[in-house]
Order: sequence, then C-alpha cells, then structure tokens
Amino acid sequence: MQIQEVVQFLTQVPPFAELPAADLSALSQQIKIYYAVQSEQLPFSHQLILVRTGLFLMQQQQQLYPLQSGDCWGYRQLLTQQDVAEQLHCQEDGLVYLIPQAVFEQYQHQFKNFALYFQRLLGRALHLHQQSATDHQRVADLCARQVYSIQGDATIQQAAILMTQQRISSVLVMADNQLCGILTDRDLRTKVLATGLPAHTPVEQVMTRNPYRIAADAFSFEALQLMSQHNIHHLPVERAGSVIGVLTTSDLVRSTQEHPLFLISHIHRQHDSAGLSACQASITQLCRQLGQQQLPSREISQILTTLYDALAQSWLKLALQQLGPAPCAFSWLCFGSQARQDMLLSADQDNALLLEKEPVGDVERYFSALASFVCDGLASSGQVLCPGLVMATNPKLRLSLSGWSSRFAGMIQTPTPQALLDSSIYFDARVVAGSQALFNALQSDILAMSNQQLFIWQLAKNALSHQPPLGFFKHFILEQDGAKRRGLDLKKRGIALIHDVVRVHALAHGVSAVQTPARLDALVTLQVLSASEARDLTAAFELLHQLRWHLQYAALQQGGSMTNLQDPAQLNVLQRHQLKDAFAVISQHQQIVAQRYCREL
Repeated sequence: MQIQEVVQFLTQVPPFAELPAADLSALSQQIKIYYAVQSEQLPFSHQLILVRTGLFLMQQQQQLYPLQSGDCWGYRQLLTQQDVAEQLHCQEDGLVYLIPQAVFEQYQHQFKNFALYFQRLLGRALHLHQQSATDHQRVADLCARQVYSIQGDATIQQAAILMTQQRISSVLVMADNQLCGILTDRDLRTKVLATGLPAHTPVEQVMTRNPYRIAADAFSFEALQLMSQHNIHHLPVERAGSVIGVLTTSDLVRSTQEHPLFLISHIHRQHDSAGLSACQASITQLCRQLGQQQLPSREISQILTTLYDALAQSWLKLALQQLGPAPCAFSWLCFGSQARQDMLLSADQDNALLLEKEPVGDVERYFSALASFVCDGLASSGQVLCPGLVMATNPKLRLSLSGWSSRFAGMIQTPTPQALLDSSIYFDARVVAGSQALFNALQSDILAMSNQQLFIWQLAKNALSHQPPLGFFKHFILEQDGAKRRGLDLKKRGIALIHDVVRVHALAHGVSAVQTPARLDALVTLQVLSASEARDLTAAFELLHQLRWHLQYAALQQGGSMTNLQDPAQLNVLQRHQLKDAFAVISQHQQIVAQRYCREL
C-alpha cells in the first residue's frame, strides 16, 4: 500500500487528522502494515494498533469489545507502561497499522491534542471495560459456611422443622457423607403443599436429585451464569469433593449492595442513627471497589458526592422526626468540593443553613439543635467535622435570606483578606435538602452584586497569590508536610488554583453554575474563554484530580493517612511530562486573569 493511501486514511481519523500535513506524512512513513486473518490473535505489544479494515474483538477479563475501522488498541499499555490483561482477536480479515512505541511517545510529547485524545480515551476505556468488582469475588467468600443436612429417609416435616429453626431456605440431603440431593423451600411449595403430600413423606421422594454444584474458588459471575441458565436459586459449594456451604441468589444480591445505586437506596432506607452511622463501612468498601475498577476520578467524585448528599438528607429526615416540624422553611447548603461535586475521601464537612425567618428565639434554638444533630451524625458516618467550623453548628452560618445577602454584600463591598478567603468557600454553594426557592433568591442577590470591579480585582489578585510548583527551568519545586513527606501539593498548588481562576471568570460574568466543568462550558458560550483554553484547563484539572485520587486510594489500601503530596519520583516519565504541562496551563491561565482583571484601578 502506498504512503499516500495511508495519509489519506489518517486524515479521516482523530487525532491523526489534526496533525500538520508534514508530520502526518512523516508518521505514515514509519507505520508498518499487517494483514490479520480470521480467528488470529494479534501478537503485538508495546505499539499502537490502528484498525484500517476488518473486525476485531478486544478481550478484557470476561468481556469482549468490538474494534472497527478507525479504532485504536494498545494505548493503555503505552500510557501506563504496564502489562495489561487484554487480547486482540481478528473476527473478519482486515488490515491494521502498527505504530512503534517510540513514534507514539514522540507525537505524545510534540502535540498536546494528540496526547489529550489518548488520555481521554484511556479514561473512557477504563470505565467501559471494568465489571463490578463483585463479579470477581470468589464463591467461597460469599456463601454461608454452615452446612445443614438431613438423611433421605427423613420426613419432609422434619426437614421443614430444621429449615424453620435455622432460618434457611434449603437443606442438603446426604447419603454415606456424599451429597445426593437438595430440598428447597420451592420444593416444599410446588411438590408438597401444591400436591397435598402428607407430612410423613420421605425427603428423597421430593428432593432435587444430583443438584448442580460449584467449586469454592469459582467466581461469582460463574455462579450467576449457572443459576440463570438452569433457573435455580441454591448452589452447593464444594472444595476437594466436600460440601463447604450453599450459595443462594440472596448471597449474590447481598454482594452487590456496595454498588452506588444500591448503597444510595440503602442509605435512604435507614430509620435510625445506628443504621446511618454503619454506612461508613459500606462507603469505604465501595471506594476500594471503585479504585480496583480504575474508574475515572471525576466519576468517583460524583458518586461520593451523591452518597454524602444522601447521608445529609437522611440525617435531616431523622432530625425532623426527633425534633418535630421545622418552624419555617430552610435550605441545607453545602460548600466547596461537595457543592462542586468533586469531593474525594479526605473532604470534611462544609455546610450551612439558610432560613426563611430570622434566627431568634425558638427558631434559633430549633435550628441549633438540628445543626448539631446532623453534623454529629455526618461525622459518625465518616464525613469529618470541619476544623475551621464551616458548618451549620456555627451561629454565623445559620442566617436568614437577608442575613446571608448582607454577609455576601460585606464580602463583595469590603474585600478584606478574610473576606477573600471566605469567598473561595462560600461562592461555591449548592442546596442539598430543603427549599430550592430560598437558595435561588440568595443566588440571584449574589450574582447581581458580585461583578463589582473592586471585588473582582481583589479576587483576581488573591487567585494569583499562589503559583504552581514549577521553577524557571520547569523543574518541580517540592514542599514538605507535617509528616515530613516531600512532594508536590496537588490540591493547594494545582486543583485549588484552577478553581480560583475559573471562579474569578464566573463571578465577573454572572455565571450561576458551581461545578468547575460547567463554569468552563458557560465561559466558552459567553466567549470569555476559547474552546481550546477551556479544554486545556479541563485536561489539567482531570490529570491533577486523578493523581490526587490515586494518592488517597493508596492510603486507603495501606491504612495510611491521606495526603495531597505527590512524589514525582513515583510517576513514570509520561506522567511527569503531563504534570509539568498541567502546571504550565495553570500558569498561563493565571496570566490571563492578571491581564484581564488586575490592571490598576
């Protein structure tokens, strides 16, 4: 195949289509072409494979994903520099282009959009390919280990008595210490009660003979497949020829209770403090599963935010039951990362109360008690108390609509250092429970006065008070925390700086969105930022957020303390390069803020 044909194809496939013509031509000359035949497993590793024609199936774990013309494979191994459990099989004869690792890395470093494309593709692929972690639990870890059995000549009444006493839905039938049958509650309903058999009928007459069984080290998804295939609800579990337990469909359902949707529903079903406090263990276990599944950190943050929202709503419901109806309408607000929906495990409480009435007398006493109940409850559920007292238990954060409007007006009209510090918290707010109308009224007041020139000027200068940790020659500048760990502060010197510059733009232009990605979308629509500027800032945020999650997940697995310090020596070459690019993007956007808002008044 001639080089021109390769170039013509690449001009139709992202991200190659965005490359300059000369670089695209140079790339085409380094591509090797391979013809794959049906049923062949492609033997290539450490290179990017681009499908030109044919149909291919990528196998990862227990799932298959089709790849067709224009799809790529191999980037996950190239980007992570780790061997991955993936195989590529040819289903229909076709051509693939092979791009060597060195060439791929060269273009990654040379073209930002090229690198960004595969980073995003990696994130989507990791989410797409992962199964629930429960699918890979062993059967032995899920089944009840206590084995209850009976002899075949025992009566069905004796079997029913045993099942009732032990609160089990099946009993094994043994002969000479060997499994010969199983009697389930369904057998009792369909074969005994429905047919009118007498209570003295022998068990062996109605039992299910030679039941299906499963090995103890089998995966849970194998058990689910077997149960579904044969429409059964009980599986004897064997190890070395001996029955060690019985797996039921209830066991499998119970094993999925840490799934976000199940867990959210579980939280809302709790009716007492003990039940809500116990949810902390389930959330921790869920985070371990999400880490094992390598879900993108932005999705983990959304899941965690939804869970902590559900906890706040449930604690409020419990508080209202104990304290009685509220004396007026109210809004339970959250600030910071929970409001932006980018919270991770280390997030503490940042909340407040917005009241329809002035907080005096009985109104103040009621909401003081409610705030203490809910904040203490959230702490027992794993969301730690705020050391800076940014919580509804603080009387200064239990205000009426006019009280909150006055507070924001004070911050805007008199932007003291403390007011500017407060603005980084309180201007990112969201309703978790209660009256949305009350909050809408407050937000309308805030946006009407937040674009005052003096305030934006001070807010912008404050956003520039910290710089990314890059030296003059783009070397990393490390700092040390209280535990004498050295590294790059991903939050203070990275993520927070992005929030700060985006917040300045948003308040200056009346953007009501709170989430940083949503603010960026709005700023592009308003032509405050170009699409490429917003895209670069989004990519920088996602990289820093993902690295921060990796740190927290590692601490969770090792039982260590949470940290935001990233030791660059623990990153691979590509990650260090990307991290420097992310910090450079932040510096560029700080310069944009300085040029637009920091001119002398």
